Amino acid sequence: MRERLLEWLVCPLCSEELELEISLQEGQEIIEGTLQCLCGQIFPIIGGIPRMLHGVLKRNLIRVYPEFFQRYPELAEETFVFQSDSIIVQKQKTVDRFGYEWTRFDDYDCDNFKAFINPLPVNFLKGKLGLDIGCGAGRHARQASERGAEMVCIDLSEAVDIAYKNNAGNDLIHVVQGDIYNLRFKRDNFQFIYSLGVLHHLPEPERGYQALIPLLSEGGVLFIWLYAYAPRKVALEILRSVSQKLSNNNIRCMAYICNLIDYGIFVNMYHLMCNIPFLGKLVKCDTFIRFKEYKEYGFRIGYIDWFDRLSAPTTNYYKKSEVAKWLTRSGLCDTKLLPVGDSWWWLYGERKA
Repeated sequence: MRERLLEWLVCPLCSEELELEISLQEGQEIIEGTLQCLCGQIFPIIGGIPRMLHGVLKRNLIRVYPEFFQRYPELAEETFVFQSDSIIVQKQKTVDRFGYEWTRFDDYDCDNFKAFINPLPVNFLKGKLGLDIGCGAGRHARQASERGAEMVCIDLSEAVDIAYKNNAGNDLIHVVQGDIYNLRFKRDNFQFIYSLGVLHHLPEPERGYQALIPLLSEGGVLFIWLYAYAPRKVALEILRSVSQKLSNNNIRCMAYICNLIDYGIFVNMYHLMCNIPFLGKLVKCDTFIRFKEYKEYGFRIGYIDWFDRLSAPTTNYYKKSEVAKWLTRSGLCDTKLLPVGDSWWWLYGERKA
């Protein structure tokens, strides 16, 4: 992390500013150290990333980074837990599954970011400070920074290590490990916040959405993608009822088989039909947009996406009327709700200036 990140971080417990103590620094990058609060809370900086976690979630850090806590054993003393046991269990599963995904598939580079920001004005991101919720391997933050934005990225899992590695040397990107239900960035701060395909994996998605609104500056913009309900998702949930009983390695095998069928038969058939006169015009309509996308993305992207579908501990799908209520309850103005094919909803709203 760089010291500039302190301009935006506060203590997750009391919302006070944090004091930095550096143990290891390389150039401008703080590799190891702590962020300390007057209330007594101490948050470790491990591998250049501040880890803003508590209780069971912090104990996961001790398991994943044992060498760090051997050097700093005093930082392992933490018992405070924010949520009920059921939510903590869900979070642990989420950390395990998505941490596994992004550390094994760190080469995932599907460029859906252009479609995500397509409804925004040209150069909308340029010169703005943004927050990426559920950053995964950090590819969207990189694409936002390439368009001139300075980005703070947050994720609950150790995928943050991959995001940090993938964006090493990019002074416009800052990575934090933290929990959307206990975000403690300074209020009224970010000019835009986005979440691309993340909130529907939360135990309480709308609660996560509402937690982002106070972080927007006046006139700031919040835009997200959520899964749309579609009848075919019933078949997917049948597959998920099986995959959720499997280990991560076995889900990889299941995902590969599903993608062999999906890509090998349906996507390739779409590709062949596109080259047939008249029939090609028919299949190129929006009804088949998913096959068109995977024809462009390639087999490996399809494989990783199948793992993502099958491994996520929680997945929620929404009808238009349901997400419309999110916007109504948000208090945001100039709201928009747009379909993206038949798979997503694009939600947009601005905080009143």
